Amino acid sequence: MTMPEQKTPEPLPAELRALAADAETLAQRTADLAARLKVADDGNLNRLARPMDKATEELGDYTEEVSRTAEYLARVRVSRDPNLCDVPWGVCPAHGITLRSNADRTWCTATGCGREWDYDRLHSPCAEPAAAVVTDEDGESGSLCVAHAQDAAQRLTGCTFVYLDRSTATG
Repeated sequence: MTMPEQKTPEPLPAELRALAADAETLAQRTADLAARLKVADDGNLNRLARPMDKATEELGDYTEEVSRTAEYLARVRVSRDPNLCDVPWGVCPAHGITLRSNADRTWCTATGCGREWDYDRLHSPCAEPAAAVVTDEDGESGSLCVAHAQDAAQRLTGCTFVYLDRSTATG
């Protein structure tokens, strides 16, 4: 008899934050040891500070990456809320499909907007409130925020829109 495969629980953002904190502590200990090697009277010990400094820097990079992953995971988990937009990429809530991103920074390109985000909003699941249920020609439907619904209305033919609040309907 085969045992059913047990599903491994997905990690929690708190677990990743704890891992980042552990790495930060290790980076600090490594930096402290490097500093002690630098002030030693022995030149051989002084040279050992360089690889320790490199390890400290790499631990810092690791810490930042794990922290960014924790933030992204938190946004992904939030995006699963059934009251939020189903689209797997972000928008400017005021201007729609106008985002650009570089590394961990995103900004709206609409003239005069000035909105910026300190994460890759463009490639993160949309976390704006659902404003409409959109159904395509094949009967597939999803909940979309105002900006994604407006974009769908402009780009897609044969869709039906049911706005959850009539004040968000746009023609």
